This record gives sequence, C-alpha cells and structure tokens, in this order.
Amino acid sequence: MTEKKENIVKEVSDKTETLLKSAIKGSKVEIAKKEVAIVTEVMDSIVIAKGFTEVGAEECVIVGGECMGIVSMIEDENIKITLLDKSNKIVVGSEVKRTHRPLEIPTGDCLLGRVVDGLGRPLDGQGALGKTTMLPAERPARPIIHRRPVRVPMETGIKVVDSLIPIGRGQRELILGDRQTGKTSIAIDTILHQKGRDVICVYCAIGQRDNSIANVLEVLKSNGAMDYTVIVKASGNELPGQQFIAAYSATTIAEYFMDNGKDVLVVYDDLTRHARAYREISLLLERSPGREAYPGDIFYIHSRLLERSTRLKEEFGGGSITSLPIIETEAENLSAYIPTNVISITDGQLYLSPGQFQKGILPAIDIGKSVSRVGSSAQLKSYKATTGTLGVEFSQFEELEMFALFATKLDDVTKKIIDRGKKLRLLFKQDKYKTVSTEGQIAIFLCFKKGLFDQLETEAEVRKAEQIAIETMQEDFFDVVKTIRKNEKIDDRTIEEFLKAMRKKLKLDTK
Repeated sequence: MTEKKENIVKEVSDKTETLLKSAIKGSKVEIAKKEVAIVTEVMDSIVIAKGFTEVGAEECVIVGGECMGIVSMIEDENIKITLLDKSNKIVVGSEVKRTHRPLEIPTGDCLLGRVVDGLGRPLDGQGALGKTTMLPAERPARPIIHRRPVRVPMETGIKVVDSLIPIGRGQRELILGDRQTGKTSIAIDTILHQKGRDVICVYCAIGQRDNSIANVLEVLKSNGAMDYTVIVKASGNELPGQQFIAAYSATTIAEYFMDNGKDVLVVYDDLTRHARAYREISLLLERSPGREAYPGDIFYIHSRLLERSTRLKEEFGGGSITSLPIIETEAENLSAYIPTNVISITDGQLYLSPGQFQKGILPAIDIGKSVSRVGSSAQLKSYKATTGTLGVEFSQFEELEMFALFATKLDDVTKKIIDRGKKLRLLFKQDKYKTVSTEGQIAIFLCFKKGLFDQLETEAEVRKAEQIAIETMQEDFFDVVKTIRKNEKIDDRTIEEFLKAMRKKLKLDTK
C-alpha cells in the first residue's frame, strides 16, 4: 500500500513539474508578444497604440522602427505616446517596441563645444560624439543632506548685477521681462564672463527661431566661449515633445559635470515656451486644463527641473549647478500665472523694464523689482565692503528724483544726492558682451564711494574715468588684485594709495 502511494505521489509530482514548465514557457511567449504594440491612431506629435499591458509610464519606446517616443498616458487599453522625432512613415499599423528604460541622454566631456538636440544628437556637422555616458533625462533632485550653502559668487561681469543683485554658485536666479528687453543678452554676458574661471556652461534654447540660436552660437564662438559651452537646441520647428524634454536633457548634461566636481551654469531660454510646449502636449493627450488653460501640474514640471540646481558638499563631489531660467512677460505683467510660478521656485529675479530699455538705460534691470535671496552672502569680502551701501543710496536717489519732477526749488543736499545718483546710474550702464572683472568693478565703485566722480560733469568724462580706474587697479595694484581673488579684505592704507593715484591721473582737485 505504501509503495502504491509513493508511485501516485511521484506521478502527480512529475505531471505538476511538466505543467509548470509548460506554463512558464507559454508565459514567456506571451510576454514576448506584449513587447510590441500597434499604432491605432496618429495625431500631430502624438500617437495612440494598443497591445502593451506592462509598459511603464515615462518609458522610452521606438515607434515605426526609427522614431523615439515617451509613454505619456496609460489607459485601460490605449497607450498615448509623445513623439520626439518627426517622421512621415508612422501610420496606423506601425509597430511600437519597448526599450524597458527611461529616456537617456549621452553625456561627457566630448560635448564641450558641440551643438546637440534635445536627445543629445549632434547638429553641428562635426561628426559623431566621442566617448559618452548615458544618463536618464529626468533624475531626482539631490537630497538636502548632500547640499551646502551658497557662498561662492557666480560673477556675471555685469556691474549692476554683481553689486546689487549678486548671484551665487548653486543659485537659481530668474531673468524675466517683456520681449526685446535684453534677457538673453544678460545670460550670454554671464556665459562670456566665465572664460578662464573653470565654469562649464550649458545654453538650452527652447522654442527659439533658428537664426536667433545661430546668432548666439556666433557670439559664443567669436569670443572663445564655445570651448567651455554646450548648446542644447530645440527650436520652434521641432516637435513639442523635444522642446519639452530639452530642458531636462540640458540639466542632465550639467549634472554629469557637477558630479565630477565642476561648477556649471545652465541657461534655459526660455521656460515660457517650455510651458507652452507642455500645454500643447497636454491638450493633445486630452488632459484637463487648469488655471489659465494650463495643465494642473505646470508648476511641478518647472520645480522638478530647477530643484536639480544646487551646490554639493565636498564628500558628494563638490560641484554645483547655477540656473538662469528666462521667462517672457506680457505688458509688464509679473503677476501672470507662469511668471509667478517660476518666481516662487527660484531664489530671486532680475526684472528687465521696457521703460528703461526705451530710455537707453542698458542693461534695463529694474533694481526696485529685482532681488537676490542669497544677497551679499555670495559676494567677495572686498566687494561687499565696497558696494554695501550702493543699494540704499540708489533707492534714495530714485525717490528724490521722482519728487524733484514736481518740486520748483531743491536744497543743496537734495541736489547733491540726485547728482550722485545720476552718476551711479551712469556707472551701471554697460554695453552688451563687454563684461567687467571683479577687481575692475571694485576700482570703479571705490572711486564713486569716495567722491572722485562727483567733480566729473559729462558722460564722456565718467566713461574715461571708469577705464582709467580699471587699468590702474590691474596694472599698478596687482597685489590688490591677488588679495581680492583670495577673498580677503583690502586694507585702508592700500585703498588710500589707490585713490591718491586716481586723483593724480584724473587731475582732480584734492582740497
């Protein structure tokens, strides 16, 4: 009896094993079939496919054998895919294949000096990229425990910014204003000023015209800035999917250098068009619109992008990403939905006023509406000591200047404050693509602070005195330049020697 039971158990066990093997084999065949879906509907930059049952959200797929796409929505039967490539070959019935991976971007030192699209493919005709490392286009922001305070200046070379609205490495400083007020010029000046400062720059053009991007490329090339710059180009002719993903790709490229201990500057030009591209995708996907017809998660797409900018502790690489996102306003409306969204994410803003632009006050930065939440923490000690009172003095001047429009008679003290304020505003004026070194700015503002420019009357005299101050500091006081770069204060005796030399060169009354 026992022997009979043992035979029955063995027979059942063998049958079970056979059935399991058969089931496993069958399931593998079934899973293999589920790796391919079929396009059932083709729309502008969006396709709908059917057949996947285990595809993941945000997974990268290949449509029609050649076009890359991202799974944007998963419904009961249909999968909605955002296309990243243009193609006339995608039709109903085309195959969609899984990659089992998120969208990945090639990164590496070989990207320096190159122009690539939103997927990291070269567009400059210089051949294939060299050795690269593939990294996901979207990555989680670094945790707080990995970050350290923003204390090192990201010098822009723009006098009004470095003195009153300083930017630090690891900061996110928004540039906003109406069309044609010089927003891109501020960003390009900052990139040009990084030459020789061991900073990698990434310029991301989103929704711009091709000729505008070509002009930026020409300026960077002619000034030798492409040696340390990568351009990520997603022009207005590209699909909304590529315009959307380009900002994240540029950040991934920047993160590669940050992880290798480098300081990186990223310019997003601009996030208004980025938001429009995302809105277009969302409407095609039939997502419900939210406030002002934007999808409800428009805040999230920019916050998850800009939160990736930071300054890392030494034990986590020590690098940093500084972001300069650009936003376009309409009719000076800072309270519109997208501007207020990005203002709430960033650590300050530079507002460019159309009124100042029309008056020829360039760069047209409205000091009253601009702010840096890092402030003087991101200034060198000698710079902070020199420019600490300029903001208060300029604000006082603007108030008195407005009052003077209605006053018939002004006292001597008020006249002096207004005269000095006009000189300071003149000093803040600066031609684009002509940045000023930190030691040069300190020289200029030292002369202003001590009243050396008060005796100058014409703009030409002030401009000449500025140049003399810069040359005197760089040529005759090189030890002071070293002191400034070491982030040490200049002693009072040296300051007096510099001012004495300036009075002599400017032939000023020393009484």
